[in-house]
Amino acid sequence: MSSATGQDPLSATKNASFFEANERYAERVGRLETYRHIRHAIDPHVAGARRVLDVGNGGVFDYDTTLAGEIVGVDLFVGGTPSDLPSNIELRRGDALALDEPDASYDRVLEISVFHHLVGRDASSTLRNIERAISEARRVLETGGRLVVMESCVSARAFAIERRLLAPLHVLARTPVMRHPAALQFPPETISAAIDECFGNVTVEPIPVGRWIIQFGVRWPSALTPARPYLFTAVR
Repeated sequence: MSSATGQDPLSATKNASFFEANERYAERVGRLETYRHIRHAIDPHVAGARRVLDVGNGGVFDYDTTLAGEIVGVDLFVGGTPSDLPSNIELRRGDALALDEPDASYDRVLEISVFHHLVGRDASSTLRNIERAISEARRVLETGGRLVVMESCVSARAFAIERRLLAPLHVLARTPVMRHPAALQFPPETISAAIDECFGNVTVEPIPVGRWIIQFGVRWPSALTPARPYLFTAVR
């Protein structure tokens, strides 16, 4: 494990390298109906926010950035804010598991497609990473502030298979064959329980999918994958 985070060090490195060159990924995601549905689900929770912390942003905005006053996007590889971004957006380096942000400094925290990338050595350590990220999000939220999580989830049956595949994926990720980092998707009930444990309240909504969905960075027919997007919200 990394001393700075609970992530597997290779996973953290591959996450950074994979999403650093994200222009093609962002363009591909933006064309898919599934991700338009995701945007429509997130936008109402961003609208009217004074100060948003977008954790694991990766330079990709899955929502209308004009709806919020100020947006701070943090990710492992971010080294500065490109000059072509709107003036209300700032990008800087940040770790979902150890946010370098003051307590109670935001009225929204977004975690969009982040949790399945917080991979530890196994399913248990990955879940602990997710719980730690949720705790960090709560810390930086002001009273009455809202956590907004969009996460790719699978059924309990599919998760039982995925968790057994995590170790082989770690091995494969060490080779040139697999460019995408290892990832682990949890059932929505698990994510909901983790948020509820920290916040004491959580709302869960399935998000409709279109014909295609992104899996391991590749466009994949929705009918051939158990992965489905869910929106989780909670108030501090």
